[in-house]
Order: sequence, then structure tokens, then C-alpha cells
Amino acid sequence: MASGRLENKVWIMKCNLCGSSEFVEMNGRPNARCEHCGSFERTRLMWMYLSRIPMDDTFRVLHIAPEKGLYDVLTKRLSSENYTVADFNPKLYGFAKNCQQIDLCHLDSESSDNYDLIVHSHVLEHTPCNIAYTLCHLHRMLRPSGTHVFIVPFMKGGFDECFQDIGKEERVRRFGQDDHVRRFGRDDLDRHLGKVLRLPATFNATNDFTEGDLREANIPKPHWTGFQSSAVIILNKYDINLAWL
Repeated sequence: MASGRLENKVWIMKCNLCGSSEFVEMNGRPNARCEHCGSFERTRLMWMYLSRIPMDDTFRVLHIAPEKGLYDVLTKRLSSENYTVADFNPKLYGFAKNCQQIDLCHLDSESSDNYDLIVHSHVLEHTPCNIAYTLCHLHRMLRPSGTHVFIVPFMKGGFDECFQDIGKEERVRRFGQDDHVRRFGRDDLDRHLGKVLRLPATFNATNDFTEGDLREANIPKPHWTGFQSSAVIILNKYDINLAWL
């Protein structure tokens, strides 16, 4: 069981998705992954924001590359016909019923004004096509009052991208992982994602939640602020710099 101390107060760190207090190491980060549902720090932080969104009987969600913990809580809030889960390789998600195939580089046939919420985490660094194409279609697919909530791994340095076969070693060196095709650099954010999306000036979870809330959900301090691997970006349909929307 994981625990900690804040201002002489002892708290029990508990996954806000499944309720488990058991966490294990992940890629050198101690107590990072929930042993029960597999949630990471970024997943638990995303749920803190998603849980604030009212979801009635007509609320429609597209969840791309669904995380098990998020999938489990959203299936309890949404009807099966209003909750669409999808991935380029649906077979990777055996826990998700009716996971559909979606190719974020071929979205032309997807219906417009169809979803109240589109959500995904650490997906856009994998898509081997112009990022503006994917983003403009995702926003087209939102209803006029819809919300796009996503996380990408922002890294130090500048933007970089390559769709060619450069080998796994070079991909790890340039993008941080051997199946990534781009890196979202913090140093020139205004010249890549910021040219397409109307991004917030910064990210600061302490503006929305108390330090105690964040610590109890086992979200370490480095994940609270700034553009980093857990920063939750929340946009509306028209937070995109394309005139046709």
C-alpha cells in the first residue's frame, strides 16, 4: 500500500479509477502504475478532469486507444451505443467490447458533428501523417459544443518528425520511443501544435485541484505543471486555427 505525507498529514495514495492502493514501478518511476487497472499518472490525472464533465443519456464519446481504467469507469457512465472505443489495432484491447478500427490518417469518411467528447492519450506521436490533417478531422467530428481532451508527451527541445524507415535506435534517439514518428518539443510549441490549435498558455493542475487531491490520486509533483508527458489539453471544437470550422 502506497502512502505519503503532506504538511504533517498522512494520506493513502489510491487509484481514482479503480480504488486500488497498490502501485508498481514503470520505466524507472516508482509506484507509477496501478497494479489493478494499469493506470499511469497521466491516466489518473486525465480522469480528474474527465470526471467533471456532465454526461447524460445523449452524451457521445469517442475514446481512441482506450486505457483499461478509463474504459471501466466510462462504461459505467455511458450507454454502449454512445461510447465508441477505437484503435488502429483493435486486437490490442481485448478488455474492450466492440473496439472498432480507426485510422487517424484516413478520417475523411467519419461523420461530422458526431461526438460530445473525443479523448486520447499518447496517441498523436504515433500517427504517420500530417498532424494538422488528423486534428482538423477530429475537431470536425465534434458536435458544436463538443470537447477534445488529450495528452501528448511534450519533450525538451524542438519539434521533430520523420515518416521514413530510420530504424528503431534512431527513433528512440530522436523521438524517445521506437514506435514514435514525432516529438512535440516545448521550445517551439508555437510553431507546430500552436499553429494548428489554440493551446492554453501553460498547464497547471493546481489551478483546478488541491495538492492533497493530486497526491492522493498518486500523481507526483513533476506531472502537475508545464507542458510535459501528463499535461491534459482541453479544447472546444473551435479551438483550431482553420477557417472552415
